[in-house]
Amino acid sequence: MLKVLPVKDPGQLVFLSWAARQYPKFLQWNIGSIGGDQNGQIASESFPYPASEEFRTHKEVFTRVFTFGADPVEINLKVNRQARLVEAEMVSGDYFSGLGVSTVLGRPIIDADDQPGATPVAVLSFSFWEGRLGGDPTVVGKTVQVNGSPFIAIGVAPPEFFGTRTGEAPDLWVPLSAQPQVAARWFDPGVSPFRATDYYWVRIMGRLKLGVSADQARAALDLPFEHVITTGLNPVPRAEELPHIRVAPGSRGPADLREQLSMPLFLLMGIVGLVLLIACSNVASLLLTRATTRQREVAVRLALGAGRGRLMRQLLTEVLLLSFLGGVLGLILAYAGTHVLLALISTERNHLWLDIRPDLHVLAFTAVVSLLTGIFFGMAPALRATRLDLTPALQENPRTILVGPHLGRLTLGRLLVGAQVAMSLLLLVVAGLFVRTLVNLKSLPLGFNRENLLLFGIDPTLNGYQGEHLVRFYQQLLGRIETLPGVRAASLSQYPQVGSGESTVGILVPGYKLRPDEEAAIVWCNRVGPDFLTTIGIKLLLGRDLNSRDALGAPRVAVVNETMAHHYFGTAVALGRRFSLGDSDKAPGPEIEIVGVAQDVRFNLVRRKPPPTIYLPLWQDPEAVGESYFEVSIALKPTDIVPAIRRVVQEADQDVPIYGVTTQRQQIDESLGEERFFVQFASLFGLLALGLASVGIYGLMAYSVVRRTREIGIRMALGAQHAEVLWMVLRELLLLAALGMAVGLAGALAATRVLASMLFGLAATDPLTIAGASLVMTGVAAIAGYLPARRATKVDPKVALRYE
Repeated sequence: MLKVLPVKDPGQLVFLSWAARQYPKFLQWNIGSIGGDQNGQIASESFPYPASEEFRTHKEVFTRVFTFGADPVEINLKVNRQARLVEAEMVSGDYFSGLGVSTVLGRPIIDADDQPGATPVAVLSFSFWEGRLGGDPTVVGKTVQVNGSPFIAIGVAPPEFFGTRTGEAPDLWVPLSAQPQVAARWFDPGVSPFRATDYYWVRIMGRLKLGVSADQARAALDLPFEHVITTGLNPVPRAEELPHIRVAPGSRGPADLREQLSMPLFLLMGIVGLVLLIACSNVASLLLTRATTRQREVAVRLALGAGRGRLMRQLLTEVLLLSFLGGVLGLILAYAGTHVLLALISTERNHLWLDIRPDLHVLAFTAVVSLLTGIFFGMAPALRATRLDLTPALQENPRTILVGPHLGRLTLGRLLVGAQVAMSLLLLVVAGLFVRTLVNLKSLPLGFNRENLLLFGIDPTLNGYQGEHLVRFYQQLLGRIETLPGVRAASLSQYPQVGSGESTVGILVPGYKLRPDEEAAIVWCNRVGPDFLTTIGIKLLLGRDLNSRDALGAPRVAVVNETMAHHYFGTAVALGRRFSLGDSDKAPGPEIEIVGVAQDVRFNLVRRKPPPTIYLPLWQDPEAVGESYFEVSIALKPTDIVPAIRRVVQEADQDVPIYGVTTQRQQIDESLGEERFFVQFASLFGLLALGLASVGIYGLMAYSVVRRTREIGIRMALGAQHAEVLWMVLRELLLLAALGMAVGLAGALAATRVLASMLFGLAATDPLTIAGASLVMTGVAAIAGYLPARRATKVDPKVALRYE
């Protein structure tokens, strides 16, 4: 979140975006995302390519302007006769020079490479070159196949360079002019993305000229941008529809990942901060105890003429040494454990490329935290140790000083232990909420089969398969898979049921009137193969499943879910009704007959309620589908058939790579990665806090028992029973724990409201979770205090009365 891009002078970079008070209706299509901002405006970071050309002419604003694709694109890369599905980023010819990035081998992409008719070239990322190609230096200058087209590998990027998107790392960079070879599906046939002003598909960064502010740049670019996007429009859009340029610091690149992770990371830092406070409170309690035992030593030093300041410096030096040793150990653990963090929050297809190894900033932060915690939590024990009445301290052995029934001088220690109990309970509540959220999500009925279902993806269109040719390839591959031993059924879909994307389409339903909160009739759409619903176990309520007869040229049909049927047809039977794809501003498409109504199931996001959904036959509209996912229902263990599946795909076409091989259960678990991550870390820190609190309680009670040995001996000599002594010691502990838990519960009720959006199936004030955490905390405190209390009951009165 805080690191700048590994480029030259990142502070000079700016990132352009735009915002409008309402959705610009003249926009026909936007490949990049459109969202909202904190002011309720429509905002986007995507631009039409002509806008970047216009901005380049404003030399009074920028020294450099460079562009790159709004989104990375997956391509089929063939190197050394092996096909792989990799991620590429399309960039302008001045992308590398604009960022000030060179190459470790070969050369970067230059302006001459980004021209119509130029020889297609590619720059490989260091991680791809080293990890996938074995660091072979001879690959530079060789021809590789990108979606079947020859490209020349001209260079290898430096190892620290990952592009401009934090958390993402393309495997290679290609010029924007290579768009027809790498991203042909992004645009309609006949459209020139380099001239069209209504296709928003690039992002723009630049370097501001010295002395030019962001406000000045924004004012200079607004009118040119409006001119570019409104040229040729009739009528001209109203003023309230026109967007306005925004200029943001670009030293950290686009904010996508920072916005996604900011809330989780701040929450984790808060949890870590609480654990640090608990640990420091624990150490402070032990230092207070140690200060009490050193009273006579300190008194002797003071009596011999040592100054109080000199003694405090000595005691603080000891504390700081302890603190820095802890900081050094923490750094060692951090160096060893950062890869575990990335493994927990990354998935196979969505790996986060982050360099989170501790650096000088982390070293400095750790040093400062160690220094401050050492001084802050060591100051009170040091003051306590040097604030003495010399005469009693020199006359009495510290062990013989009666503390009294309420721990007398250990009041600060009691407060620290109470604070540990409060903070530990807060962390236990947080951990409990996340654990129950994950349990709720995992046990949620999804409406389809989780077991014995193998998934994998392919994208034959990257190898030139289109139309009927694509349908025949899918049909032949599906037929071969169905004949494999152990396969009960097989089908395919545009999207898997959970966790890998979604698509919405507008529909026209005869007789349906839009509701006040609707701007258009929108449904979720999944194009699927024959017997898809049967294969993955979605129950049909009415009608039939889609089958092989629903082919190109056959009457267009669809299966809809319950929510769609109820939303658009009310109480009427949806079976046999018709609708069209499209919206009121365009001519409707062919009529589609509803031949089945399926049970509601979760689609893409487990947390989200089933949206209105339609299932369309993939065979009837193959041009709308790129990559597809196969679902294979297997009688035995799904992973046992993976080698046979790979062999079948290779036999069908060895240049079509297979990816995303997983089971349905693994796919669901992967979609819950963020929840699982929080459960693991919140539970880890909760248990750590619980352990620290128990150590603190045990230490305080053990010291209290030692200090009260003589008192306990007198009580037992006067007839006190073991149970009475046990209760006497435990009573104060339980009172202390109760007060700490009261504070902790108040804090939990206030703090957990922040977590409400991250929970599922329970409230942030869930009484069962709070009660469970309270019981655990009470039990741990009782056990930690019971051991010293039990030792107190075994004191021999004769020994105790002579105790010195």
